[in-house]
Amino acid sequence: MLMVAAGCGRHPLETGFANQGKTQIQFFTPSGATVAVRACPTRSHQIPVYGAFENRLEQSPEQFCVFNLAPGRYEFKYTGAEGLPGASIYGELIVEHANSHKARVYQRRSFIPVALPSEQYKRVAPQGDEIFPYRGEAYRYAIDELDFERLRQGDVIEKVVFVADLAKAERVKNRTETALAVCENELEYANKRYQIAYRNYLMDVHDPLANFFGSDKEHLKWERRRQEKMQRIEMLQHRLRRVQALLKGDHVLIREGMLVLATEEVVKPHTNVVD
Repeated sequence: MLMVAAGCGRHPLETGFANQGKTQIQFFTPSGATVAVRACPTRSHQIPVYGAFENRLEQSPEQFCVFNLAPGRYEFKYTGAEGLPGASIYGELIVEHANSHKARVYQRRSFIPVALPSEQYKRVAPQGDEIFPYRGEAYRYAIDELDFERLRQGDVIEKVVFVADLAKAERVKNRTETALAVCENELEYANKRYQIAYRNYLMDVHDPLANFFGSDKEHLKWERRRQEKMQRIEMLQHRLRRVQALLKGDHVLIREGMLVLATEEVVKPHTNVVD
């Protein structure tokens, strides 16, 4: 307990500077809401007005809702969100260790922007691609109407942010598309061979010579190959959907590495408790 108390006493206030070994989290919407993070010590900041299509630069004086957090699990809540008058919305932040070179570079050079659910997205008129975080005009905010409605109904919204090598992801996508095309042609070939073998089986099933040499069982071999090819195609299609979702995700660009907001196609989605 004494060590914990001493650690809390030395905890620095948030500034615009990065804190080595910690990840900088910046809440940028909804403006006017107050975010409190239960850390050491518990502290709160108000989200200022920030233009969605202006820039990603810190304003002076420092006024952003920024938290420098060490790896760990943190409870937070926000109040005063547009569309949720008088409500306190609770959530959980899980900050992982930066285990890769690209993740450590990102941790030193940039921050993780977080948009919290509110009705503010309704007032953001498309004016080209957003810069903070970067995403196409068609996508707009990371929080959409479906997320907000789920929240109002008491459901859980899960967002995962991680550093990804999108150049590698593009190469994986290209290799997967090639492997999928080859596998589909192999399946077509196996289907033809199975049809021929099955017709031969119908004619040879009572032939003692065919029974002896096993030629009446040739269709079983091709049926096995057909099933293996179909299973592999399903696996490749699943991999392709994941990598495509990764490449279409919300991206925050830096010079090395890229921050990605994952969708349920990329990570395992939240599931309801089974009675």
